[in-house]
Amino acid sequence: MLRTSLVSVFAALVLMIVPFTLSGADPAMMMDGDSSDAPASVSATRFVGDDAGLARSTDECSYNEEIPLVEDYMSVVSIADPYKGNLDASVTVIEFFDPNCPHCASFHPVMKQVIEDSGNHARFFMIPFPLWQYSLLQTEALYVAAQGGKYFEMLEAQYANQKQGGMSMDEILVLASDIGMDQEVFRSRLEQGLNQRMILERRRDIAEMGVRGTPSVMINGRFVASDSKSRICLNEMIAAEVNAPGTSSGN
Repeated sequence: MLRTSLVSVFAALVLMIVPFTLSGADPAMMMDGDSSDAPASVSATRFVGDDAGLARSTDECSYNEEIPLVEDYMSVVSIADPYKGNLDASVTVIEFFDPNCPHCASFHPVMKQVIEDSGNHARFFMIPFPLWQYSLLQTEALYVAAQGGKYFEMLEAQYANQKQGGMSMDEILVLASDIGMDQEVFRSRLEQGLNQRMILERRRDIAEMGVRGTPSVMINGRFVASDSKSRICLNEMIAAEVNAPGTSSGN
């Protein structure tokens, strides 16, 4: 069965990289990013919580100071990866996620707002970082959907239908149909598993950057601190990068 095959390959690679975040702890607290050669914080008023109408508090928006600046952050992005925003922008925002991560699903509306706010000034990539073996089939499905220009639609559908232990092949095929893709074509491509090696190798590379959980957000190679992953903070930090001298694209 496809799920068994993908899990076997996945388990073999996991032995060579970092352990998965499988505990009940908040994965968002286990990863973030930082730069040692730039200011660590940006003054801003940030949202408290996930909803746009919540109260605000005055605080500092900051990068994680425990993970070094990643100079070649674009090495984990390929030319085929779907994106939002302005592809030619000098600011690159990368979110690392797992489609079965509840915190990622909760954070997704925040990121959508940030893309709407700052899409003219930055390019946004959402890159899978599977935390669990059962997420591998759904990760493969994202790239199959991308072949039909439906990557983000499939991601939204997976978030909306999250369930403990991940989704089955049949459940994924229902989502494919719901977003306007042919079920049989989708099944055939999904069963081929052509993206397995890329997914696993990229997971290893992302882990080597310092990522240990999700959701993790990187702006031009610097990981955003957990308590700064809000709409206002992310917009402020993107704006600071736009105005920073010598901003590079990480290529």
